[in-house]
Amino acid sequence: MRATLADPKILKSSIDAISNMIDEAGVIVSQEGMALRAMDPAHVALVDFKMEKEAFEEYEVNEMLTLGIDLDRLNTILKRAGSSDRIELATSEDGGALRITIRNSATRRFDLPLIDVGEEELRVPQLEFPAKVEIDPKILSEGIKDAEIVSDHVTLRCDSEYLYISARGDLGNVEVKVSKEQALSFEVTEPCKSMFSIEYLKDMIKAGDIASTVRINLGNDIPVKLDFLAPGVALSFLLAPRIESE
Repeated sequence: MRATLADPKILKSSIDAISNMIDEAGVIVSQEGMALRAMDPAHVALVDFKMEKEAFEEYEVNEMLTLGIDLDRLNTILKRAGSSDRIELATSEDGGALRITIRNSATRRFDLPLIDVGEEELRVPQLEFPAKVEIDPKILSEGIKDAEIVSDHVTLRCDSEYLYISARGDLGNVEVKVSKEQALSFEVTEPCKSMFSIEYLKDMIKAGDIASTVRINLGNDIPVKLDFLAPGVALSFLLAPRIESE
């Protein structure tokens, strides 16, 4: 396989968001593009990532492959690429490594050894979400940062008029309100509320760099689904809720 990216931002930001939660994963490379689906070791978050062949400048794949990747090490390598660099991905001659070539005024080559990963197929749970709100990722990012000032958990809540991002703690309370007029799209069939770990959400919102919008799919004490969409790329996260004790 061989794939070239003229703009490394989408791949860099996606792997940066994923690698803090997922240590290693099998990346499926097919003639349609690249895909990764994995769950974090604590089974709290699930990642579903697809990058279609149209997102690459050049893309050549003859047969489907599953590449076992150490995502943390891949992230470290990709961070060495600047915004104007070209990135080439290929399997090494012996098939035992992913070769990452960064080209600009110099050519730098990294061989990342492939690892054995489990072949378990993960399914994304089919959930009914009473609230689907699409907003600018910066709004969600700032709301999470505001909530972190007072707590390590944040509550996402929707009613017929607003999306609320709020937190309570010994250091005080925070509430961010986004009206349906401020949202890019707003579909709420019934009020709903769930609480989540800020630590996980902080990693997920790094994906805001690849997309101009994020769709928040919310229910009552069920996982939240965050969809970051860009041309040729879809990155979704499913995060289990923290059930409040009575």
